[in-house]
Amino acid sequence: MSEIYRMRPATPADWRAFVALDEEIFGWYGAQEEPAIIRSRLATFPQGCAVLEGRNSDGRPFIAGYLTTEKWSELREPALDEDPRESHRPDGRVLNITTLAVVPASQGQGLGARLLEHAISVARAEGCRQIVLETAHAERFYERHRFRRIGERTERGIRMAIMLLELNGGDE
Repeated sequence: MSEIYRMRPATPADWRAFVALDEEIFGWYGAQEEPAIIRSRLATFPQGCAVLEGRNSDGRPFIAGYLTTEKWSELREPALDEDPRESHRPDGRVLNITTLAVVPASQGQGLGARLLEHAISVARAEGCRQIVLETAHAERFYERHRFRRIGERTERGIRMAIMLLELNGGDE
């Protein structure tokens, strides 16, 4: 029996779950972010944050994946623990995917693609022309979704590819 997942807006009540998932998914190689930064993302640009929610066998909901983003005025390199209260620009035309994550037990079911499609929809709705992100382990995933590598950087000893998707008005 296949699981059914639903996309929903993230809320401040999701903060603790995001912090735990950030540690689970990114902590093993040192890329987890400060809890205060995660909280700030939910507060600063809530329309850019989403949750893919599944149901356990007993019917209780769980977060299978989540997305956080912010908007920038210009294209530049992302950084870990960047505070969106300082970097987010409501009139920006570059969407930065700050986190796109699927819990290990839910991977391989197309959930990352659904979150990425949601991010692209957010970018379009917000008038963004580009989407940028950095990734340490998912470069091939983003390349399959039309992102191209535009650079590389190292932070905390972690090599990260900087990826870009140009939005062309509907048919990229």
